[in-house]
Amino acid sequence: MRIGFNPNSNKIISINEASHRVIIPIYIPHNEGYFKDSFNVLKVCIESLLSTINKDTVISLISNGCSEEVNNYLSDLYFKGKIDRVIFNKDNVGKMNAIITETRASFEEFITYSDADVFFDKGWLFQTFQMFKNTPQAGFVSMNPTPNNYSHADATIVSNFWQVIFNKKQVNEVCSFEDLEHFHRSIGRDLVFTNKMFEDKILCVKSDENYIIGAGHFCCTIRKSPTLKYVPKEKTYIGASGGTEAIYLDIPFDKTGLWRLSSPKAYVWHMGNILEKEWAEAKLKTILNFKESEFSFHDIDIKNKKKLVDFIPYFLKSKVASLLKKFFVK
Repeated sequence: MRIGFNPNSNKIISINEASHRVIIPIYIPHNEGYFKDSFNVLKVCIESLLSTINKDTVISLISNGCSEEVNNYLSDLYFKGKIDRVIFNKDNVGKMNAIITETRASFEEFITYSDADVFFDKGWLFQTFQMFKNTPQAGFVSMNPTPNNYSHADATIVSNFWQVIFNKKQVNEVCSFEDLEHFHRSIGRDLVFTNKMFEDKILCVKSDENYIIGAGHFCCTIRKSPTLKYVPKEKTYIGASGGTEAIYLDIPFDKTGLWRLSSPKAYVWHMGNILEKEWAEAKLKTILNFKESEFSFHDIDIKNKKKLVDFIPYFLKSKVASLLKKFFVK
């Protein structure tokens, strides 16, 4: 039985007009073994994020079967108004299932995917904005320099074939050794690996900013609408990795024909599962009084003009990109 009239019927509601959303999936089921320090890493991640965004950015945190302690922390962030959305999954539904579902439920066109062990440095948001604004063809941008990471950047390579063939640069002319070394150390690489890469060649798009062709996805920002057109409708049964990032993010994005780029300077830092306390405390002090300027991703012109290369079928672009990488890269 219904009594009375629903006061919300036909009522005009106010909806947040933000243009950029950060989505972070979190899987910390307990504080033992691999996860013994993960909660501390997460708290530094969130603190750095909240300190470096403006009003145009909103945040979704997704608990994938996290412990009660972690879930209470996420609830507290929500009820204090620091984030606008928190999703609690009773069980671990997998990284890609979590972020793709949340992406489809979001109004914002620009979506940043981040792992829960990322430190957001001051300026990361503005640099992301600038890369999209300066490069209308960009659709996938990372704030971590990734030389020689050309996997699933076929459309970018083919669109920039002149640069690939005739205008390669040196990594040491574009990137900082310290930026590369920190990331490599965080994923278990040694100095030999960094030294070798630092003396290698690198591919950049034609611009004064040296935007690098190729990007990783531990923290990246995408244009939502073009990418979702090619994302599979079926769910994955793999928790993380196992090729799922390629199936649900990398290949769908590459099919859009938009460019996959990374910043020549690091503005985000991969922390891993063990917190380097002295490093984290020092970094947090540098952003303590930082206030990001107000700008909006709504101001970016995303109406790209089609070029001849955009009409090449994806399978053919991949073939051409493979040949370019075989004969002209390295």
